[in-house]
Amino acid sequence: MYAVVALPLPFKFHSGGYEGLTYSIPSELTKRALVGSRVYVSLGKRYATGVIVGLTKEKPPEVKKIKPITDVLDPVPVFDTAFLHWSKWVASYYLCSWGEVLETALPEGLRPNTKMKVHLVSKPLDEELAALRLQAPKRAEILAALSEYPNGVFISHLEKRHNFKGIYGQIFALETDGFVSIEKPMSASPKTKKQRVVLLSEAIENDTTAFSNALMEIERTPKQVGVLLKLLQQKQLHPDEPLPQKLLEKQVGTTSAVIATLREKGYIRFEEREFKPIIHEEVLTHSEHDITNILLNDEQQAAITSVKTAIDNGEAGTFLLHGITGSGKTEVYIALAKNVLESGGGVLVLVPEISLTPQLIERFERRLSAGRNINIAVQHSKMSLGERFRSWKMLASGETNICIGARSAVFAPVQNLKLIIVDEEHEMSFKQYDSTPRYHARDAAVMRAHQSGAAAVLGSATPSVESYFNATSGKYQLLTLTKRAQEAMLPKVEIIDNRKAPMRKEQMAKQAAISPQLLEKMKDRLAKKEGIVLLQNRRGFSTYLGCSNCGDNVMCPNCAVTLTYHTVGNRMHCHYCGFMQTKSQVCPTCGSVRLYQGGVGTQRVEEELREILPEARVVRMDLDTTAKKGAYEKILRSFASGEADILLGTQMVAKGLDFPRVTLVGVVNADTSLSLPDFRSGERTFQLLTQVSGRAGRKELPGEVLIQTMQPQHPSIQLAKEHDYVGYFNYELPMRKQLGYPPYSRLVLIEFKGKKEETVRDRAFQFANLFPVKGSFYERLGPSEPTIKKLRNEYRWHLLIKNFRHNDGSGEKLRRLISGALELYQQRHATTAVRVTVDVDVQGVL
Repeated sequence: MYAVVALPLPFKFHSGGYEGLTYSIPSELTKRALVGSRVYVSLGKRYATGVIVGLTKEKPPEVKKIKPITDVLDPVPVFDTAFLHWSKWVASYYLCSWGEVLETALPEGLRPNTKMKVHLVSKPLDEELAALRLQAPKRAEILAALSEYPNGVFISHLEKRHNFKGIYGQIFALETDGFVSIEKPMSASPKTKKQRVVLLSEAIENDTTAFSNALMEIERTPKQVGVLLKLLQQKQLHPDEPLPQKLLEKQVGTTSAVIATLREKGYIRFEEREFKPIIHEEVLTHSEHDITNILLNDEQQAAITSVKTAIDNGEAGTFLLHGITGSGKTEVYIALAKNVLESGGGVLVLVPEISLTPQLIERFERRLSAGRNINIAVQHSKMSLGERFRSWKMLASGETNICIGARSAVFAPVQNLKLIIVDEEHEMSFKQYDSTPRYHARDAAVMRAHQSGAAAVLGSATPSVESYFNATSGKYQLLTLTKRAQEAMLPKVEIIDNRKAPMRKEQMAKQAAISPQLLEKMKDRLAKKEGIVLLQNRRGFSTYLGCSNCGDNVMCPNCAVTLTYHTVGNRMHCHYCGFMQTKSQVCPTCGSVRLYQGGVGTQRVEEELREILPEARVVRMDLDTTAKKGAYEKILRSFASGEADILLGTQMVAKGLDFPRVTLVGVVNADTSLSLPDFRSGERTFQLLTQVSGRAGRKELPGEVLIQTMQPQHPSIQLAKEHDYVGYFNYELPMRKQLGYPPYSRLVLIEFKGKKEETVRDRAFQFANLFPVKGSFYERLGPSEPTIKKLRNEYRWHLLIKNFRHNDGSGEKLRRLISGALELYQQRHATTAVRVTVDVDVQGVL
């Protein structure tokens, strides 16, 4: 018997892509060498870990010598057949190896080449050891060796020190017999240590009268009341997740002294428990969530019925839920998820930003927890390795069958998958662009749903032009929500022409951001104690440092971009490569000291707000302020609770956040993305303005939006003012058709990168000579220098390929054509000095 093993090796350029290598299966491993299991194999002069993706009885005729599998690493497969089938499609479509996709799908603790540690937990009796020496002498040797390591030992070290080979299977057998325990790196995470948790005392926990009497006794001490109410809420919503004392103090805003007093009174008790990490915290206050009496309107009900019918009938389909901002798309998601979970199906929810995850989790938990315990697995990059591993394990074991996460959660092992929701489907952040596989989570999710017989629901107030085109052409089913939930009105939008806007006196002396009109509206909302959201889609203090003498800007030495000035540390940062230096005092080009700070970032806006509105409490949300774990939740919680008056941020504040107290939204500079040399710049500007406008007036309070711009007549801005998505789609589509851009084509970017500019350029042209300029179903553009020709100390050259008629099978033809050209390039011109990457369905070509 032979096994095809997918290894995380670079893509092999031939028509079939790289699927795997063939290994023989030793007789002692036959029962455990199953499809979907990880195996340890010899690869040249080293060893590597891969996944069995196929079994065959026939030896490949082109292979003379086949090496045996060294060991099987899993007692049961980590991937099922359906997941393998879908992951193979991902590899084929995005032109990468199957092993690279499977490596991405595994949590860090199970990824290839991860070490495992083994502990001796029970020494065998003399008669047991004697029997082992007769029946399984290798196991007996291993047990004898383990006695030397009272604190456990890495299996790789055990193999090397005692000259063992292929002992994973033997150790798994010893674990089954109870002699050893296997520790994977993630299970050793410090997050799993024991911590003190706080619970209601047994005397009042299940006695409502006693609980009420306790509240009456302490009614004059609000902090103590808050603690008891919080513990009661935790017991009702999350009975299996008691709160650690530190987190309880943080959420209630109290101290350890208050906790100690309640314990002395006999109202609470402590327990030491192995702490399962809580990977999200509450964002909204309880009063802002009415988890009962949510009435769905007729449009929401119709959308739910359409999707539910498809799921109940086992009909895989893709639905585009186009609902204006505040139309209650999340309630549709929750209703569909509830139906699927109650029938035993699995649910996967994808969101574009980590900042959206806490609020969405809380809404799902509150709405789904009524009368039942719901445990939601979460996956995103801000989680620790231990948290990610535990989340993956919860899903893989079936402990829970609902997952909410960002882009990479599309690989989550949700069991019996019946529903995939992609919220804000238009967002660019769903595209993986800087490492292999360069997948688009939305499109991968649609294919995963299709292959699983599940429904895919793509939701957005401003769908991508491609998705809306698919819906209007019949590929997707269009569901429309035209009314705001709870009869809320769309906000009134006003455009402020910055070319004509009068300047405040303090603006005369320096570049400033807030116009008099916006300032007046902000003062009004502060007086009414209503919430304000400000969008400035550039972080830092100033976006560049310019020289008044020679006109040059201070540039990053590693990238062809300007350095951004940050007041914290008085440093200049490159937002591409991370380079930092102290703020320049002289021009590096001419030596002049006449430097000025140009462009406005969120830090500058924050400083201006503190000067002109000293009474306002401002919180800033951008990549700088949210770098630490838990920062998103802390910022949003402070704003939601009214501790902060103004939420200032980059595009993070524009998406999906639901704060009823927000009645004013200000856009500091609407022109930021319009100037980018990208055919999607107008679309993204329209989407951003429409999305951030939707943060205002979501309940009974009316909302207002002020957009500051130097291009007030631009269609993207005018149509955003009218909340007119269909109008924008009809404006944009003819131009896309004329230029042959998506949805009338698919774009494939081939990028060449290296340290030496001339070498990179030469290789790009050598590849281009192997790839004809035009064919019946494609057109090649370039090679050419991109807008940013140097990034992270590497020069770049691009070829862009348009694939026309991509729905007729020509996409597969193009992938074979690209693979063939790359194979020839590899044979004739390739050099380690130049790296080549392929990005299918590229979203940005700067």
